[in-house]
Amino acid sequence: GKWKNRVSNSLPNTPAMLYWFSRRMTLWGTISFNLAVFINLIIAFFYPYDSGQGTTIDDSLLLMLFWVLTGLSVLAMLSQRYGLQPLTLALILRSIYHLGIRNTLIFLGTLNLINKVVFVVSFVGNNGTFIMGYKAMVMDVEFLYHLGYVLTSTLGLFVHELFYSILLFDLIYREETLFNVIKSVTRNGRSILLTALLALILVYLFSIVGFLCLKEDFIMEVDPLPHIAPGNSKPLQLWSGGTSRVGACPPMMFSFCFCSADEFSSERACDTLLMCIVTVLNHGLRNGGGVGDVLRQPSKNEPLFPARVVYDLLFYFIVIIIVLNLIFGVIIDTFADLRSEKQKKEEILKTTCFICCLERDKFDNKTVSFEEHIKLEHNIWNYLYFIVLVREKNKTDYTGPESYVAMMIKNNNLDWFPRMQAMSLVVTDGDGEQNEMRMLQDKLASTMKVVMTLTMQLTELKEQVCKEAKQNRLHELESNPVPPHCEVDVPTTRPYR
Repeated sequence: GKWKNRVSNSLPNTPAMLYWFSRRMTLWGTISFNLAVFINLIIAFFYPYDSGQGTTIDDSLLLMLFWVLTGLSVLAMLSQRYGLQPLTLALILRSIYHLGIRNTLIFLGTLNLINKVVFVVSFVGNNGTFIMGYKAMVMDVEFLYHLGYVLTSTLGLFVHELFYSILLFDLIYREETLFNVIKSVTRNGRSILLTALLALILVYLFSIVGFLCLKEDFIMEVDPLPHIAPGNSKPLQLWSGGTSRVGACPPMMFSFCFCSADEFSSERACDTLLMCIVTVLNHGLRNGGGVGDVLRQPSKNEPLFPARVVYDLLFYFIVIIIVLNLIFGVIIDTFADLRSEKQKKEEILKTTCFICCLERDKFDNKTVSFEEHIKLEHNIWNYLYFIVLVREKNKTDYTGPESYVAMMIKNNNLDWFPRMQAMSLVVTDGDGEQNEMRMLQDKLASTMKVVMTLTMQLTELKEQVCKEAKQNRLHELESNPVPPHCEVDVPTTRPYR
C-alpha cells in the first residue's frame, strides 16, 4: 500500500479522467458485449421491421414481458447475482414499446459505439500506446481488433443493422476456451495445410481416373430452379450435355437444352476434367462414403463394375478414412494440448507463489498459511508497485535497495526476487534446509568457543606447573625430575650444607 501511494504521487501528470477510464476497462468490455447481444436479439426477433412502432408484436405482450423481467431482476438483485441483465432487457422492451424498434436500435447502437470508443481509450492508456507512439499503435494486433470493432459498430449504426451480427465474434476474444478452439487450427496450420494439399492431389488423381474410365457414371440428380418457357406454363429444367439414361435432348449446337421437368432431373458431371475435379471435390469430401455415394449405381453385369468397386473403395479408404482423419486428428490433438496447458497453468497459479516459486505444501502445518503468504508476504501487486516506483522515481533520490533493484531491472535480471525463500519459513520451519544450516553454523561456532577455552586453560596449566617446578629444591628435583618441557636452572656445584 505504501508503494502504491508513492507511485500515485509520482505520476502527477497523468490525466485523472484517463486514469478513471483505464482502471474500468473490464467493465467497458462487458457492457459492449452485452449491448451487442441485446442488439442482435432485437434484430433476430423483429427484422425486417416497419419504419416505426413495433407492430410486429402485440403491445400487451411487451408490457407483460417488461413486468416479468422487472420482477426477475429484483429477485436476482436480492440474490446479488445476474440482476442487471434482466433489468436491462426489461428497459429495452419498454423502449421498444414507447420509441419503436428502429429508434431503440439507433439508441443502443449509439451507446455501444460510445462505450467501445471509451474502451479503446482505456486499452491504449493501459498499454502505454500514447507513450510508445503511433507506430506501436498500428503494429499492435489487439488494438487493431478493437479498432475493427469500432468500425463495425459504425457500419451497423449508419449503413445496415445486420453488420451488428459480426460483433458476436467478440465472444471468442473474451473466452479463452473458444480462443483455444481457433488456436487448435492455427497452431499447427502448416501440418493441416500440407495434409489438405495431399487431399487435393488425391482428389485430382481420382478425377483423372474418373474422366478417363468412368465418365458415364458421373450422372448427378439435380434440382434446378424452374424456368417458364415462352408459350408454355410448365416449368422446364436445364440439361447439360449428350444423352440421358431417362430421356434424350434433341441435338443442338450448344451443350445445353431445355427439357420438361416431368421427363428427367439429371445431368452429366464429368464431360471436362475441370468438372470432374469439382464434382469429386464437392460431393466426394462431403459424403461419408466418398464419391461413390453420388455416382450412378452400376449393374453387376456391366464390364466396368469391378473397376467401380475398386474406385469407390480406394477413394473411401484413402481420402475419407486416412487423409481427412489425419486432419481431424491434428486439430483434436492440438486442442487437447492447449486444454492441458491451460489446466497446468491454472494449477501452477493456484498452488505456487508467483514471486518465490514455493509450492503450497511447503506451508502446511506452519504458522503462516499459503494464502497469507501470497497476500501479505509476497503480494505480486506490491512488487509491481515497487517496480513502477523505481522506474518513475528520480535517480538522485534512490535509496540503496532501490538503486540495486533499478540496476537489476535495467539488466533484465530477476536475481533480486526471493527465489525459493520466505522469511516466514526461515523463522518457523525447523525442518527446512535454511534453518538446518543455521543450526549447524551455531553448533560449529559454539564448538569452536569450547575448543578455544580449553586451549587457553591448558596453556595456563602448563605455565603454573613450570613455575612451581623452578621453585622446588634440588633434592626435590632429584626425586621428582623436572618435566622435559620445563626450563629449570640447575646449579653446577652442590651447595654447602
